[in-house]
Amino acid sequence: MLLPPPPPPSLYDPCKSQSFFSQCFINLGLLGRGSFGEVYKVLSLQDGQHYAIKRSVQRFRGDRDRQRSVREARNHERLCPHPHILGFKAAWEERGHLYIQTELCCTSLLIHTEAQPHNPAESVAWAYLSDLLSALQHLHSRGFVHLDLKPANVFLTRSGRLKLGDFGLLLELTGDRRGQPGGKEREDREEGQEGDPRYMAPELLRGEYTPAADVFSLGVSILELACNMEVPKGGDGWQQLRQGSLPSEFVNGLSGDLQSVLRMMLSPDPSKRATVPQLLALPVVRRQRWRRQVSLLLTESLLFLFSLCQTVLSTARGLLASVRLPFLTARAPSVPCTPPRDSWEKDGDCSTPPFSFSYNDTESLVEDVVFFPEEMGPDYSPTLPHRSKSPIFVSGTSTPHPKTQNQQPTATQTHSPVLNWIRPEPCLRPTFEPKNLLGLFDETALEGQS
Repeated sequence: MLLPPPPPPSLYDPCKSQSFFSQCFINLGLLGRGSFGEVYKVLSLQDGQHYAIKRSVQRFRGDRDRQRSVREARNHERLCPHPHILGFKAAWEERGHLYIQTELCCTSLLIHTEAQPHNPAESVAWAYLSDLLSALQHLHSRGFVHLDLKPANVFLTRSGRLKLGDFGLLLELTGDRRGQPGGKEREDREEGQEGDPRYMAPELLRGEYTPAADVFSLGVSILELACNMEVPKGGDGWQQLRQGSLPSEFVNGLSGDLQSVLRMMLSPDPSKRATVPQLLALPVVRRQRWRRQVSLLLTESLLFLFSLCQTVLSTARGLLASVRLPFLTARAPSVPCTPPRDSWEKDGDCSTPPFSFSYNDTESLVEDVVFFPEEMGPDYSPTLPHRSKSPIFVSGTSTPHPKTQNQQPTATQTHSPVLNWIRPEPCLRPTFEPKNLLGLFDETALEGQS
């Protein structure tokens, strides 16, 4: 089905009571929900493309809360485009909520791996490691640390390429050599903003925020994916993993190269832990990374050719339908098959149209879930009988254990001074030209209307 041509840039009318979100997007469903935000799959009425939009659940509780939320959008934009970083499109705040528009991926790495019936091949773990090391190299080279790297925050494209996302805890290192955050970042950490304890590096408990923490989280994630095991939230298993003790009953099935790389990434001492450049320089990682790049190139090329063929066939079909040639026989219309009139008149009036989703700017947007589960918070753990725990991760027992929404604006409001776009800051690299986050219409035109 061909999409209609995109509307003019004046699509958004601030004189209307509807929000910018409801005027410029069609909500296609809920992708995921966490303790801080909800993610929706949308169709942009501006360019006809699909995107993901993250909306903060709660209204800003004050200027400090607002600044912390806005910083997430600004930091995401400052990361600059990268093949393994979730693409940033735009961000704005409206009626006390923050909206971040990004590219749309197929699913998360967590959901993808949990849906697999068998343990993944080791080559898959190497491919995941290669993609995420490239993402961390991009972040760390620009002075950022993610601090919440886990499979739930990694997303897959149609070709299987991994993209790191969810930068709610992204931190810019501005302190001393130990990587201590400064200013507002330190205040946020004192308020208790932390990541998932299952993937947290031990030095984070001492207030040491360095790129080494991301390496540790990546190591735990690869260990979980490669061994199809459940990572402990605490207890003896949590402590032993942070002391460098890997569960032998799981890692013994891995190759010596992968075991060695995991031990380098999970070293208890951050000063002795391998850095991202050191890992990328390993011959085995370089070899696996080359194979991964070739595989992605072939897959994405085939997908492009397939999409191009579909477009050509659709265009050709439309041209043939519009041109009447004598040697082309017209297809006879099918005769409708309906039941006798007296058979359905007795059943009453069935002309009521089906329910369709409508957005009325309420506190929570409710619709069908597309692919993410209801909760994606740190405690989310889907029930999966094929996941198993190491005996040291079950408090000394050897029994396997499976994983176990304020005030609505009135309709009489004619102007919308509450729509504020998040203005970008200069990128950390002088060669980068920051794009206009407004994206959909001219900023001066909006100020003139409001």
